[in-house]
Amino acid sequence: MRIVTLDIAGFRNLRRWRMECSSGLNLLIGPNASGKTSLLEALYFLGRGRSFRTRQPRELIQIDAPFFRLVAILQTGDGQQTSIGLERNTRELTAHIDGVPTHSLAELVRRTPVLLLNPDSHRLLEDGPQQRRRFMDWGLFHAEPEFFGAWRRYSAALRHRNAALRSGATNRVVDAWDSELAAAAILDRLRGTFCEALQGVLRRFIEETLVGVAVQVDYRRGWPLEPPERDFSGWLRAGRDQDRQQGYTRLGPHRADFMMRIDGRPPSEALSRGQQKLLVIALVLAQAELYRHHVGDACMLLIDDLPAELDLDNRVRVMRALAALDTQSFITAIEPGLLDATLWREARTFHLLRGELAAN
Repeated sequence: MRIVTLDIAGFRNLRRWRMECSSGLNLLIGPNASGKTSLLEALYFLGRGRSFRTRQPRELIQIDAPFFRLVAILQTGDGQQTSIGLERNTRELTAHIDGVPTHSLAELVRRTPVLLLNPDSHRLLEDGPQQRRRFMDWGLFHAEPEFFGAWRRYSAALRHRNAALRSGATNRVVDAWDSELAAAAILDRLRGTFCEALQGVLRRFIEETLVGVAVQVDYRRGWPLEPPERDFSGWLRAGRDQDRQQGYTRLGPHRADFMMRIDGRPPSEALSRGQQKLLVIALVLAQAELYRHHVGDACMLLIDDLPAELDLDNRVRVMRALAALDTQSFITAIEPGLLDATLWREARTFHLLRGELAAN
């Protein structure tokens, strides 16, 4: 999937304009506070229905504007086009697909697949499991038809079980919700398979960006493996009293994670800050490659301030890997000379200044 045109009105500091996008590389050049990150944020919002910078809608709406509007024409790999429109005021979000209203954010995510790399992406390695679960689940949402239904069933049952634990409901009520958590087995199987596939694809991008480094992806399901004869429902029953004391369900796929090991050590010990950024880049590129493998089309990559913390040799390696991946990329930088666009068959450079846009 690639964006052909993007119309923006009332979003952050961006002036009202239409962007005619390259199907390959789109370089966004400008000084700090020129609107580069806001443009990536608008593209991300189009594909996720939320911002990566704030949870407050008012912050996204231009001063004195009642709402913002984003409209994009998308084109699949086989040439079919569709339109996506989003409008957000301080109270609600409205969305249209091909002019028809939709209330399904899942459908927006499916039609507008975007992956983000920005200065906060190191949190994928450093933060708690939630970031890495989201990473796994984004890939599975697009790759595995049974994932989203299983995830919704499990999440709903988990909320009800936790409410029963906090309210002091009887064991019979709590146990009834245990049986509704049977989707745990599906989530566990799919996430384990995803991590195996991720490690296989990741090797290629590690070789291109982090030469001579051996990376291991270790999946952790969220409840013990031993003893093997005790299934997930058995662990729930065994831990029910402690769950009551804590007021929530302590074990399950909602605690799943995957850990990275570099020659047996965590990345924070084995890699420099710059190398950790290369590892995160490799992870996201591997995710994009898995998307293509499963869906048969390309997702879109949003990359903010790629040159930061990377020397010339590493910038060249990353740009070569991106060009070979053949996705539509939107990459920001302060100066045009920091990134080589000649590796792409199609590339456009846009200059931003105080929210205004100009293309070469």
